[in-house]
Amino acid sequence: MTVDDDNKVVKLRQPAVTSSAGVSVDDAINPRSLLTMTDIEQDMFLQHLRERRLRVVELMRQAARAKQQITSAAALMKFEKKQDQVEKQLERTHKALEKLEELVYDMRALALQYTDIDIANVKEEKTNG
Repeated sequence: MTVDDDNKVVKLRQPAVTSSAGVSVDDAINPRSLLTMTDIEQDMFLQHLRERRLRVVELMRQAARAKQQITSAAALMKFEKKQDQVEKQLERTHKALEKLEELVYDMRALALQYTDIDIANVKEEKTNG
C-alpha cells in the first residue's frame, strides 16, 4: 500500500496510458464507447483492463505476505474481512471482463457476418446544422 506524508493510505494510481501507432486512447474525462473504437483500440482497451486486474492480483499476493506479520487478533480479523471483500470483488471483475471480451468478439463477428460495414473503420459523420 502506498502511504502519503501523513501516514494516510493513498489510492493506487494507475499508470498513464499512451497512444501508440496513431491510436487514440480512452481517458477518464472523455471515455470512448466500444462502438466507436476500432478493433485495435478495443484490443488495447481490453488489455488495459487485464493489466489493471493483474496489478490487483499482485497487491493481493503482497497483502498475504503482510498478513503474516500482523500480531493483533483484532487487526487480523479486520484485515481478513477486507481481504475477503477484495477477493470476492476480484472474482466478479474477472467474470465481467470475460463476459465483456466475449461480447466484443461476438459484436465483431456479427458485423462481419451480416453487414458490409467494417466496424474497425468508423468515421464520424458530419452534419450540417
